[in-house]
Amino acid sequence: MTLPFRKTVMLLALSAMSALALADTPARVGRIALTQGPVNVSTDVGDEATAALVNWPVTSKSQINTGRDGRTEIRIGSTSVRLDSDSSLEVIELDDDSVRLRLHYGSASIRVRNAEVLRGLEVSTPQGQVHMRDVGRIRIDAERVRDTTNVSVFEGVAQVDGGGASLTLRAGKRADMHEDDVRTALAVRDGFDEWALQRDQRDQRTTSDRYVTSEMTGYEELDQYGVWRDDSEYGPLWTPRRVATDWVPYRDGRWTYVEPWGWTWVDNAPWGYAPSHYGRWVMVRQRWSWAPGRNIGRPVWAPALVGWVGGSNWNLSFNDHGVRRAAPAQGWYPLNPGENFVPGYHLQPEHLRYHNRYARPDYRPDRRDGLTVVNLNLFGGREQIVVPRAPRPVLTPQATQNAPFAAPPRPQGNWSNRFDRDGDGRPDRNGPGRVITVPPNGAQPVLPFSRRDGRPSDNERLVRTPPQVPRPLVTMPAPQVLTPGEPQRSLAEKERRQREAEIERRERDLANERRQHDMEADGRRLTEGQQRQREAEQTNRQREAEIERLRGAESQRQQAIANERHQRETDAQLQAQRDMSNRQQAERQQRDTNLRLQVERVQRDAEVERRLQAERQQRDGDNERRQQAERQQRDADNARRQQAERQQHDAENARRQQAERQQQVERQARDADNERRQQAERQQREAAAAAASRQTQQAQPPQAQQVQQQLQKQAEQAEKRERAKEDRQDRRNNIQQEIR
Repeated sequence: MTLPFRKTVMLLALSAMSALALADTPARVGRIALTQGPVNVSTDVGDEATAALVNWPVTSKSQINTGRDGRTEIRIGSTSVRLDSDSSLEVIELDDDSVRLRLHYGSASIRVRNAEVLRGLEVSTPQGQVHMRDVGRIRIDAERVRDTTNVSVFEGVAQVDGGGASLTLRAGKRADMHEDDVRTALAVRDGFDEWALQRDQRDQRTTSDRYVTSEMTGYEELDQYGVWRDDSEYGPLWTPRRVATDWVPYRDGRWTYVEPWGWTWVDNAPWGYAPSHYGRWVMVRQRWSWAPGRNIGRPVWAPALVGWVGGSNWNLSFNDHGVRRAAPAQGWYPLNPGENFVPGYHLQPEHLRYHNRYARPDYRPDRRDGLTVVNLNLFGGREQIVVPRAPRPVLTPQATQNAPFAAPPRPQGNWSNRFDRDGDGRPDRNGPGRVITVPPNGAQPVLPFSRRDGRPSDNERLVRTPPQVPRPLVTMPAPQVLTPGEPQRSLAEKERRQREAEIERRERDLANERRQHDMEADGRRLTEGQQRQREAEQTNRQREAEIERLRGAESQRQQAIANERHQRETDAQLQAQRDMSNRQQAERQQRDTNLRLQVERVQRDAEVERRLQAERQQRDGDNERRQQAERQQRDADNARRQQAERQQHDAENARRQQAERQQQVERQARDADNERRQQAERQQREAAAAAASRQTQQAQPPQAQQVQQQLQKQAEQAEKRERAKEDRQDRRNNIQQEIR
């Protein structure tokens, strides 16, 4: 078992044990799919809003605002949420089973394609709540009119709760919710609805859902920017089009820190969301291809499926404004399907098995293809890290092979207060954890856990560092001795080789000395660090004792305050009961008035409906009678026209038949005349031939008679040919006559 594999297994085990007390992270995260005009997004309550970028992750507590002439689209799997200009949407909760949104003001168009999403989908406004009961498309307008929410259903069924009522809206209907009233009307489309409909029609033409599930966020962009094919080893493979020959995954984009996942990749390519957060990248035929895997099922989101290398002990030379300076480096590379993904956050066991379902214990990566390296100091702050603008070091094969496995550090700042939302002085259970470094060979941790019993707290985890194995010193063999009998050229060559070997030996000795010196310095730094950590531990214990004393005094003061508060609450409850009685009486009077007004409104609506029904019936009857008269007129015209056409056709057929009979009679008479003429000519020729034959026989000898017989046969053959020619001419004339 190799050292990298043992370390990976150890990290997995330690991460699983130390993360039992942490909250599970969701497996579903949305994305900003489109921005037009001014669009801002904040990833947490109280965070400063920044300009939204395509592929920006959308999680719980995210808030999206659009300015004037701004529009945006948010995708959560197959569900689309689109905002019009001057709108504000807050994502209250987004996890594996629920999507809870709140539209503070503005207009939102929501399209749901998967029925499984309906159960956990909820949209609230200042006037009420909206639940979709069937797949379809709805529109919600909040505060476009003061203290009013409009809900329009274009496809499907929706339930509206607000204004003291709960009603079901079907396609083509609209509900106007006020604080104490709900009214219905017909749904009307505008330019924003047409824009949303055009965006929906694009999803109907996609073919990527044949290879991946439609609940994989970002799948809809793959058809336009790449091609699919099946591979015998990796299954479905997607290859991007129109990328540079030296393009590498996870290099054209930026890193941003998103809790509770940590450093999250935001790709610059419009198609880069799904390939960056699901599946793995492989090098096939000298090109990078994305392998989502077979039988995906329900996808599990990851901030970035990469392996991390570097840290404070890995120094490289960076070009800083023309000056090369050595600095700690941090690098990452896309994981192959055979490699294990080790997250820096807590995952459910089934979610971790999903990410590593194709990982192989015997996988041995020969090299780290697609390695990208930047300065480690970039990961120290909370600012975004734009990778294309970051300085790059000069990488050598030796530096790449010696790069240690290490995840980037958390951003600096008061993160404990940031994640202490309940105000109890301790980080929440899903806050960022403290990394406890454990020395190799089973030694005790240098920095102990904060709990008194020695166990890790809710925000701490173990990371065991690999042992540092010193490299053996390299010794050179003794130089060879030249014999006197060798040629002069061989002697010079051997002298040159001896000089080169001596120089190389000296360089290796210097390198070994430097390495030994570095190891001694690392040992001194480690000892000093241990001393500082022991001092920090003593300081922490003193601080905890002081905190416990202050906490006791604070508890006594809080008890006194609680007693006084209880007395005030008792008085307030009595006053509230009296106020409640008065308010209930006023509400009953108001409900009676509202009920009477509602009955009158229903009666008016029924009267209008009856009048409209009568008008529709009258219009339908008039249209039916007019259409019936038009049909009768058309049928009569068609009958007269068909009868006239039949009569004309019959007359033409009769004339044509009479002409054909006349032509046939003429042809028979002509054939009879030709037959009689030919017969008479044949008789004359035969008589003349017989007379000539007799005369010739009487006047000529037998030899001449034979010649005469031959001539007679030739004449008969010529006569037959002439008769056949005349017959052919007669048939040709007959055919032409028939054609005419």
